[in-house]
Amino acid sequence: MGVHAASHLQSAPHEPRGGAAPAAARGQRRLRAVISRLGTPRVRFRVGQVVVGDDPFNGRREGRVTVIRPPYVGVRVPGTPAGTLVFFDHRTVRLPD
Repeated sequence: MGVHAASHLQSAPHEPRGGAAPAAARGQRRLRAVISRLGTPRVRFRVGQVVVGDDPFNGRREGRVTVIRPPYVGVRVPGTPAGTLVFFDHRTVRLPD
């Protein structure tokens, strides 16, 4: 290798680990995470709970919560083909009476 070819392989001097820059980056990541959680609605159901979802087009359906993707709740309804989920807005889902 010639002198010119090897010169581009040398790495630039690195900043020391730790310090203010990584701490500021951690603070920014934490702030972004908090802000994103504030914009996401809190779903009050847990996977495995039995719930009733009111669908304005197909009526009321009872099933078990399988997936939670705010603001939607995926419910496995008995009597439907395996792997079929019905998604409801979390505001239209409630616990059975």
